[in-house]
Amino acid sequence: MSEVVNFPTPRERAGVSMREDMDNLLDCLMGALVGLKHSENVAEEDREADTEVVMEMFIKYMNLSAERYPIEDLDDE
Repeated sequence: MSEVVNFPTPRERAGVSMREDMDNLLDCLMGALVGLKHSENVAEEDREADTEVVMEMFIKYMNLSAERYPIEDLDDE
């Protein structure tokens, strides 16, 4: 099992970097937070609970993005 080879994912083979995927995910989570804040179709108590969950996810993935794709790598793009 120690000789497992990491094959590129179909998206990586298509030229989409994991950084792009992570940036898209963060954009979507930020959009969800904005949508929750301005939505008239969500009850106030549900909005607070949903915002808390989405905010935790955003922070988790923002930290993960910072760990895996440090700012120094941005010069390569």
